[in-house]
Amino acid sequence: MRQDELWDQLYSSQPRAWRGNARIPDPLEGKGDALDVGCGNGKTSSKLIDLGYHTKGVDFSAKAVESCRELLGENASFEVSSATDLPFPDGSFDYITAVHVLEHLTDEELSTAVSEFTRILRPGGYVFTRTFTDGDLRSAKRSTGDIRYIYRDVETMVGFFDSFERVSAELVEETTKFGATRSRVECLFKKGLEKA
Repeated sequence: MRQDELWDQLYSSQPRAWRGNARIPDPLEGKGDALDVGCGNGKTSSKLIDLGYHTKGVDFSAKAVESCRELLGENASFEVSSATDLPFPDGSFDYITAVHVLEHLTDEELSTAVSEFTRILRPGGYVFTRTFTDGDLRSAKRSTGDIRYIYRDVETMVGFFDSFERVSAELVEETTKFGATRSRVECLFKKGLEKA
């Protein structure tokens, strides 16, 4: 089964597709056009809308896009698209979020996605990424499933965005009340004022 079909299956099986808002940085104070790449269940898109961004979302899962349209379609637009082939003109966005999507891409796909982000991002725009690490409490379970996960550390993620200014890049670890660890890499990058 293809990866997009696996995600369609996952989103079809979820009784409730969206719960609350994601925590993300707000580098432009809610001003501008934002794209949520891998919009999934709409959590990050919802936050972008609440912050004030003119928001669009893409996901290669048709079921995810359908769900986002139902939940958030009055306030944002959503379409089916891969992170490696984004259907937008050059310089369309001020802010791009990619929350828990880049760990599903191979190195080659991730390089292509970063090129696409560079192309559609306006000079001075930002990209925020959040990816799981192999130290996350759910990583062992994920390794036995069909959905692909590729874990990368902070410096590896920074390396993929070497044409961007590194605003912040860190390993974030939180202990749950049961003593397990949630672990992720969070990065905020800024595109230079000259086109990259």
